[in-house]
Amino acid sequence: MIIDPYTIQLAVITVTIVAGVMFILDTVLRTADAAGRVWAVAFMSGILASFSYATWIVNPEAWWAVAIGNAAVVLSPALLWCGARAYNGRRPLAWIALLAAGAAAVAVLAAGADGGDWAGALLMFALIALFAALGVWETVRAPMRVHWAARGLTVIFVIVAVYYATRAVAFIAIGPEDPWFRAALGTESAGFVLIALMVVAVVSLVVLQGERVPRASSRRSMALPYSADAVLNDDSFREIVGDWLERANYHDEQLVFMRIEVDELDALNTAFGRSVGNQLLAEFTEIVRRHGSPHSDIGHDGPGSLVLVAPYARLDLAADDAEAVQRGLREHRIDAAQGLRLSASIGLAGTDRFGYDFDALMTAAADAAANARAKGGGVVAVAE
Repeated sequence: MIIDPYTIQLAVITVTIVAGVMFILDTVLRTADAAGRVWAVAFMSGILASFSYATWIVNPEAWWAVAIGNAAVVLSPALLWCGARAYNGRRPLAWIALLAAGAAAVAVLAAGADGGDWAGALLMFALIALFAALGVWETVRAPMRVHWAARGLTVIFVIVAVYYATRAVAFIAIGPEDPWFRAALGTESAGFVLIALMVVAVVSLVVLQGERVPRASSRRSMALPYSADAVLNDDSFREIVGDWLERANYHDEQLVFMRIEVDELDALNTAFGRSVGNQLLAEFTEIVRRHGSPHSDIGHDGPGSLVLVAPYARLDLAADDAEAVQRGLREHRIDAAQGLRLSASIGLAGTDRFGYDFDALMTAAADAAANARAKGGGVVAVAE
């Protein structure tokens, strides 16, 4: 059966719009989160690319639409990678995505009206494969790697990286007019791949965002500033701690990032259910606030993960406070979970070793917490 380009493009547009609108609405209904906002723009880029290519198919003289489409289709996976970085507490580096999209558009514009159907295609294939490979790497890094939903995103990035790398190599080796290229790597096959991946992507991202960011509500917005769950969200934590780092750097004082992650969170949710799991996290947050340094700021960094930042003259003093948090967790019985006592993997990273860059310290603390978990959990590890 042969499916014409018009039918393929119609199917791609339909799936892209439905998936994009679903994710964008889900993002709007939640509190502000950098990763969600970047991912929402990635879906908008996919919608723009679909309409741009549809314009070119209907009116071949509108060759400029290919430039817009290529730029948007490069921007989409690039922003998915940027969103994964934001989810992991790192700088999104969205300027790299914009630069790559601009390069993809320039490649088409440089070819002009006579560029043909494949104007700028090789650069577009290479850039998509590159950002998909970066996405694979980012989704297997902490803290995203601990979430089962991130595995769907990893698989998507792997397939996209392999598929577009193959398209780029075949484009050079045999050319786009080769019958095998058209059958296996042409526009029609790319459309089917895009549809399948879009469905998996929106499910994975909605689940990831759902675990990280609660739905916005007037009740939450009226929460007292010193309630048991009064910890900073992603944007506020970055802003406040960033200012603190700047001032600590000026005075040459050490700040320590203490990342505290509940051990076996997925297993607890499976064993006791999500409602009890939420109660566990609420009591976990309360224990960290009670036993952590009173001179600290505490921020969320994903489900079951808190980052406490406080000044310490030496790392061993921070380790003592981390042990105090561990003792607090071990001594607290959670009645909703049949008297269960929580344990946590704690990673420490100090400015004396890693400097005063927020993202570098978050990464170092996350790696140290991962090392603590690798040792069996319930221990404190210092980033080297």
